[in-house]
Amino acid sequence: MAKLNQDLKEWESLWDYYSPKNSYERFVDKIPDSKVQDVFWDQFEFKEQKVKAGRDALKKVKADGGSLRDARHAYLAAAETKRIELIEANSQFNVKHNLAYYNQQILFDRQGQLVDSPVTGEQLRKYYEDFRTNPAYLDANPDDETSWEDVKRTNQNTECREEQIIVHRFHADDYVCVTMETAEMWIQHGMGEITGDSIDDDPRDIQSVTPLTRCDDGFRVIYNNETKKYSCVSEDTANKWVDQGIAEFPNPEEYILKSIERKESFMEIEEINQQIREILNKLEGEKITLKKQYDATYDGLLSELREAEKSAIQDYNEDSDASKEELSKTINYIREKYESDKEDILKDKIKDTKKLEREFKNKMTGFVQNYHDHLYIQIISNSGYIGYQAIAREYI
Repeated sequence: MAKLNQDLKEWESLWDYYSPKNSYERFVDKIPDSKVQDVFWDQFEFKEQKVKAGRDALKKVKADGGSLRDARHAYLAAAETKRIELIEANSQFNVKHNLAYYNQQILFDRQGQLVDSPVTGEQLRKYYEDFRTNPAYLDANPDDETSWEDVKRTNQNTECREEQIIVHRFHADDYVCVTMETAEMWIQHGMGEITGDSIDDDPRDIQSVTPLTRCDDGFRVIYNNETKKYSCVSEDTANKWVDQGIAEFPNPEEYILKSIERKESFMEIEEINQQIREILNKLEGEKITLKKQYDATYDGLLSELREAEKSAIQDYNEDSDASKEELSKTINYIREKYESDKEDILKDKIKDTKKLEREFKNKMTGFVQNYHDHLYIQIISNSGYIGYQAIAREYI
């Protein structure tokens, strides 16, 4: 028996060279780019998680007295990997290892196709709005001093315009205001860094550890219920925290599907905000039209005043018996009537303007109610009582 066990160990050692992990490792080692290697290892770990889920499901069915057929079905159901899961997982792996931009990846649908819409075009333009701030261009053209100097107009304490942040550029040792998307390119190229805490507030950032993370041997991913974050902890600690209710073992498949839903909700958020801007622009356009109408009414009233005064003066000149006192009374009456009519017009203008704003507010109230129970999107009020903005709800 001892000899048999020894032979089995030698056999296992011999074939260990051809084990899935070791064979895969030899394949990955041939890839020159370490970032790409990391992506392949994350893909391997994702596959391993699926296999483990299948084995656990198979064991549970057998332990509960189920048939081998049922156990096999349970294995296949738990280990199954849908195409949309692979697309989303690969998207996250590439972003995690700085091979893709998150704000560009979210423009692709669950089938991996770029969503062709004005919203996606607007988002992509944020990356490439100015070649002088594009690190890929500057990295390829380090001697283009004009491009380096053209945007060198700020310092680390400068307040950038809305939707821009300050980036410290290592090459020029200066600071420039750029979009968040352009800043993302500077960081990915290793040519700059964001100053301050601007990036910490971006709700779209991917956590460094997720249910898809490949932890070191002996460690496991958990979701901490208190910090609302994922982390790699030792197996013993993970089991202890789960038993105490401090943490949970996350479900990778559920995380992937939620990530897909959040990605799609981002596009919907951009489209909602575009609709809000259009509604607001319509209100501003109606206000401008209303102002022009009342300006024309004011001009007409002023013309009537001048014609009435002109007529009164002409009657006075033609009537030799008319006195200056009578002319003065007539002029005063005409002007008082003008001021009274002008005040009435102003009241009508204010009333009509408020009516437009009430209609806008009622329309927006109904619009907001449509997203009251939405899982990932909420519409909040900002910039005063007629300002609204769609944002992502907090999620795990």
